[in-house]
Amino acid sequence: MAKVATGGSSSGRAAHFGAIDVALLAMTVIWGLNAVVVKAIFVQMPPQVFMAVRFALAGALLLIVAYSVERSLAIRRRDLLLLVAAAMVGTGFYQPIFLYGLSLTSASNAVLIIAISPVFVALINRMLGREMLTPRAWGGIGLALAGVVLIVEGSAAGLHFDLQGLQGDALVLLSTFLWALYAVVGAPLVHVYTPLRVTALTTAIGALPLMLLGAPAVYAMDWTQVNGWGWAGLIYSAVFAIVVAYVIWNMGVQRIGGARTALYANLIPVVGAVAAAIFLNEPLTVLKVTGAAIIFAGLHLARTARTR
Repeated sequence: MAKVATGGSSSGRAAHFGAIDVALLAMTVIWGLNAVVVKAIFVQMPPQVFMAVRFALAGALLLIVAYSVERSLAIRRRDLLLLVAAAMVGTGFYQPIFLYGLSLTSASNAVLIIAISPVFVALINRMLGREMLTPRAWGGIGLALAGVVLIVEGSAAGLHFDLQGLQGDALVLLSTFLWALYAVVGAPLVHVYTPLRVTALTTAIGALPLMLLGAPAVYAMDWTQVNGWGWAGLIYSAVFAIVVAYVIWNMGVQRIGGARTALYANLIPVVGAVAAAIFLNEPLTVLKVTGAAIIFAGLHLARTARTR
């Protein structure tokens, strides 16, 4: 999944689809394909090793790219605490909690829980009086969530509950809240600095505890068991799913606000279903197709609604 920040939407006339929407759609494709890639990588590389190496590569690359483009990564002293908080919430805490929760529950449950992120973002924004959504926008969020439910029910496994699974569901829910909280904490930063600079610094800082946690596993790893496809998948997941997609995410937060940006994450199961049908020969059921159509309808409804 992904980083949110609030703000960016203005009052008055409803927003229309534009270049940022195309970029956000590309982001959902990247993340949807990344789910298939990560599943294949875990056969060759334990999650803790994958997480540490992935963010080490992505953090370093983001710093290099950001400095090359902007020639400065300076942050005002009064923004340092906010920057570190955003980094820890959005990467340092979110990633290990999400991956551990995912290991305890089903992918179907996780997808459905992640789809709640726009609701968390909108509620936190409402409490802070930042981004006030209209009933039309809330209706769009609810419609998109209903579409996700249909896609999950249309899968072979469907929803699955047991004691271990409920523990995993609780952890995924906590990680989803953290992701939404990152949206709110990082909002002031993307309106002062560029999305590229904010993404580079928060990812690099947040990667430090992940690298420390994964260091023993990385040291003990037998790297001969990772083939060319494994390395290619790791590079894809680091370069596209983090570097490219995170920058697009923060651009979306800056341009159209956190709740609407988070809503695009509901398209990830649509991409995942199509990718699974192409690469894993999983059937595209009527429920999956119907759910995808409902998600697009909800996205259009919320995206074109007014914001107070």
